[in-house]
Amino acid sequence: MPVIAMTREMGSGHREVAQRVAEHLGLKSVLHELVEHDLAERMNVPERAIHHLFEGGATLSERWTIGSKRLAKYTAEEILALAQEGNVLIRGWGACVLLRDVPHVMRVRVCAPIEVRERSVMGRQSLDKGAARAEIERNDATHKRALKEAFGADREDARLYDLVLNTERLSIETCAKLVCDLAESPDFHETDDSRAIIDDKLLEARMRLKLGERFTIGMGVSAIEAKASSGRVVLKGIAIHPTLAAEAAEIVGALPGVKDVENKIQIARGPRGL
Repeated sequence: MPVIAMTREMGSGHREVAQRVAEHLGLKSVLHELVEHDLAERMNVPERAIHHLFEGGATLSERWTIGSKRLAKYTAEEILALAQEGNVLIRGWGACVLLRDVPHVMRVRVCAPIEVRERSVMGRQSLDKGAARAEIERNDATHKRALKEAFGADREDARLYDLVLNTERLSIETCAKLVCDLAESPDFHETDDSRAIIDDKLLEARMRLKLGERFTIGMGVSAIEAKASSGRVVLKGIAIHPTLAAEAAEIVGALPGVKDVENKIQIARGPRGL
């Protein structure tokens, strides 16, 4: 089941490449509107607030209400769940970062020089050259900042991608063919091992969400992390009382896919315990 993660770079032709690839391979193409809607519904916030945080223009109130780290946790679960289903092409949303350790996921960057992108945006949005460049630069800066804040990654890092395509040199049709040919190669065939990796990553994302929502700042549990391997979970962190450590393990153990939990949460000893 092919899974392709592709960048979103305004005016690069990524949308047209993605459309042709999805049609040829029979993939579900995930548009940002779909992700925004799902995230907003699950987080119980206005859809426009999610859009503003990722596309720029978020108000202080929207940033405060949602929080970039909280949004990153929900985004990670959403993208990993889509990838687990398979037969999907995901544009943007940090998919190239979130799925970089999954061998059967192909990560693609579609790019072009600023002059090429200017002409594309000018034609599509009826802007003059200066306005088109300003919009591209704003869009690039917003996406770069969002990826850095959410996942600590630089989207200019070539190691995030298996294939980089320059639409100044290559036609949309050639780009799409290269993506399809590589996606159908044995290098990107799903295996039991690669499937297990994405299952564990999704499980870890769900654990982070559940634990993060329960143990917010000041709730007696800190530095908590949960690692999964074939459904077996190791739980680490610091708690001020054994009952909180036990509760964290109970929360994790109740999630579908968890086979057992090794609770390594340490109990903090204050001055009275010394």
